[in-house]
Amino acid sequence: MDDGIRMTKCYEDALRKAGIKVTRQRLEIIREVVHAKGHPSIGEVYDAVRIKMPSISLDTVYRTMRTLAAMGMIHPVGSSGERVRFDADHTPHHHFLCSVCGEAYDFICPEFDTIPIPEQAQALGLVRGTRIEARGVCKKCLEKEREE
Repeated sequence: MDDGIRMTKCYEDALRKAGIKVTRQRLEIIREVVHAKGHPSIGEVYDAVRIKMPSISLDTVYRTMRTLAAMGMIHPVGSSGERVRFDADHTPHHHFLCSVCGEAYDFICPEFDTIPIPEQAQALGLVRGTRIEARGVCKKCLEKEREE
């Protein structure tokens, strides 16, 4: 069984277990997020799903993405002041966020994975995981700047 199909089935099962109705719209949104290259924004997911389902609303996509994030099935990348992107990859990795184009890139750093959680963070509540976001200007944007 293909990993994307297996992952979609896991999402479907998790929705059912949480008592959330599994609709055709939700399944298309999940498929798009699971099969997306990179970290799609809500707008990008909406545009892609609308090709298959022209009657889907942006609100449906927004609510579904927020539900999946609240359930821990996808992870928001970036802050609320930026164009938030979403990540369905649950393997240990971190992100580089470009402050010019808004793109998010994955990177792996085993040293970051072993950083102990500070006592100050533990005192605030139960830490279930960490992901580091490095911010800067990506190579593509740097090259564009040089060309101009």
